[in-house]
Amino acid sequence: MTSCRSIRTALLLSALCALALQPARAAEPQRVTRDGQLKFAPVFIDGGKTLVYSAHNQPTRVSIIRLDLATGKQTLYYPIGSDSQFDIAFSRDRKLECFARSGGPRQLSLVIRNLVTGNDVVFDPPGAQRSTVRSPRFTPDGQRIVMTMNAPGGQQIVSLNLQGKDVRRLTASNGINGWPDISPDGKTIVFSSSRNGALDLWLMDANGDRQRSLVRSSRRDIYPAWSPDGQRIAFTSARDGNQEVYIVDRDGGNLRRVTRHPERDGFPIWHPDGRRLLTISERGGRFDFYLWDTTAGGQTPGTG
Repeated sequence: MTSCRSIRTALLLSALCALALQPARAAEPQRVTRDGQLKFAPVFIDGGKTLVYSAHNQPTRVSIIRLDLATGKQTLYYPIGSDSQFDIAFSRDRKLECFARSGGPRQLSLVIRNLVTGNDVVFDPPGAQRSTVRSPRFTPDGQRIVMTMNAPGGQQIVSLNLQGKDVRRLTASNGINGWPDISPDGKTIVFSSSRNGALDLWLMDANGDRQRSLVRSSRRDIYPAWSPDGQRIAFTSARDGNQEVYIVDRDGGNLRRVTRHPERDGFPIWHPDGRRLLTISERGGRFDFYLWDTTAGGQTPGTG
């Protein structure tokens, strides 16, 4: 009898140890859309009640879509035209918005729209027809725009004023520099750079000074996004072999993995509550928005 009880105890302890060694399972995310369209560059507005993003809603056109999260209703943000529209951004006071647009003398030009006056300023990047702008971001004071520009000199990060003038190059390294995001206090820009080979995350001061490495991997780290409190950065990486979403503290510590799925997860942005992350996740070959609670446990350490 004692022998049987000892065997059962040993088996129970073995099972508990096996469970403890298994990776923690993340809390199940909330699925936000079910249309399966290829999406990118989402932005929360209206205190997190509305999502605005770009989508391949037509075979040869990319449009900006507005999604009411309470009702699920989707509408075109701008009227249908012959151009494609990418990467919308808003000033904090919502008096200005900007986006990249096709159909002009460059592959993608920047449109700066003043919603008070109704006037547009169009910035055409220098160089040939294939020059582009992507990932524009307003500075918190609403006085300048930081963005990626692919033009003579390579793919660099620049800033310019609201009149499309006073272009200042913030990076000048070899390789790719892109996907900038500005910290809530306006002092620091996080971006991705391949200056040392792989695409890694870097930080720099708002004027381009003190460029320093944040995290490194042998695979690409892209699409960084500051948390509302400015203490964490979410990003997409293939550092563990598959495209997943990670969070790291602003000092480069406490790296942890949020998603874990054989298909792709990317384009993370923070909900204004600072607790949840929105991702564009591929499931069954379809792309939809998912909300992840980063406080619910189940995150696992990421590889450095």
